[in-house]
Amino acid sequence: MSTTGLEYMALEISWGSRWVNLNDGEVYKVSAEGTRDSTAKTWRKTIAESPILGGNYLIHAVPDMVTEQVSIWVYGTTQSEVNDNLFALNELFEQYDFRMRWTLNEYREYWRCQLADATMSRGSVWTHSLMAYTQFTVPRYPDVTRERI
Repeated sequence: MSTTGLEYMALEISWGSRWVNLNDGEVYKVSAEGTRDSTAKTWRKTIAESPILGGNYLIHAVPDMVTEQVSIWVYGTTQSEVNDNLFALNELFEQYDFRMRWTLNEYREYWRCQLADATMSRGSVWTHSLMAYTQFTVPRYPDVTRERI
């Protein structure tokens, strides 16, 4: 494998005991626009305040859910197929608990996620082009499993 540039990228989502490829280039393709542009990490904090002393004091903190952005282009050979693929994709992200697996060359991350919010775009131009666009706001647990493959 070359050490320059990204030669391989896969995004897969769990559906029961199998993985569904969301970057196959035929039905789904990960969009560069918005996907993983930023990650929002926050903390749940227990803070003590004193009526006598100024300021506040951090007692305990744990990471909260992390918010990730994922955008997917959806394709089909007919408009019916585009809609079938679009609603199948939405169903994948509407699971209460699911996994996502990112593979970038020889590096892989596993995310454990919860029900995602979605925005769909099916404007006239895209409808005529047999495509649709979706953006998901994915809440994932703060722990990520990472590996070199």
